[in-house]
Amino acid sequence: MNELTISELRARTGVASSALRFYERKGLLYATRRAGGKRVYDEVAVEQIALIDLLKQAGFTLSEIAALVGPDGRTALGWRAAAVAKLRELDERVERIQRAQKALRHTIECRRDHLDDCPVHHRILRAHADALAAAAAAATKRTGADV
Repeated sequence: MNELTISELRARTGVASSALRFYERKGLLYATRRAGGKRVYDEVAVEQIALIDLLKQAGFTLSEIAALVGPDGRTALGWRAAAVAKLRELDERVERIQRAQKALRHTIECRRDHLDDCPVHHRILRAHADALAAAAAAATKRTGADV
């Protein structure tokens, strides 16, 4: 199996050496050995870094990633439930982003000199206010407290 120095791993992944060392301290990555005082990684580390990056892009924190994936790249037993929950969060975020894009597109394309005079703009705002109220009601129902 090919072995990589930290510099080679950095070059292969684009992740700074300081971040790689930080990942080691967090238990996300491990050097297979040291040679001449330098960390040596095996080829699996490249995919491990790719996995860490994908999970970060999905919104997982490093602590969450550490709980889901060991330094050897093997997933913990509860990974599927965490992935389902995160996917639900991402879907909700995409919906919010798409609503924001729709509103911004309208503001750019609106022929009115002032958005205050635009009935479509007011419909968008009312729909968003309704969505905010529904989210607040759902949060209150989940927590049983005033949000």
